[in-house]
Amino acid sequence: MPAVPPAAAYAVVVDFPAYPRLFSEIKVARVLSIEGKRVRAEFRGHIVLPFRYVIDLDCDPEALTVDWRYVEGEVVRNSEGGWRFAAEGNGARVEYRVAMEIAAPVPGFLLRKITDGLVALSLPAMFASVEREALARMGR
Repeated sequence: MPAVPPAAAYAVVVDFPAYPRLFSEIKVARVLSIEGKRVRAEFRGHIVLPFRYVIDLDCDPEALTVDWRYVEGEVVRNSEGGWRFAAEGNGARVEYRVAMEIAAPVPGFLLRKITDGLVALSLPAMFASVEREALARMGR
């Protein structure tokens, strides 16, 4: 994100209630609890099938990192991943990783094809949305 400081991008990513506005596949995002730097959040949405999952997110505003682990869900059976933000030039270098296990009533080969396709399609849109929102919050 060439024009977004790392802290501005991080602030967008940890604004979980804003996810339905930022990411079209998320319809509901609720913070269930906050204990120190750990946030438990529930996400509901629709990508081919309706889904629901709860994850624990460890948010570190000093290191500008977010790591998450799966707690429970429907359709989504496991998920872990994270964000890392660092200064690069006048903007932010963003590292994102995700592993997700989906259980749906379709053959495994088709499910893998759908999952891989959705990730390939949604990642660029997700990064663009974070950048657009950060710039808007910065008044640009």
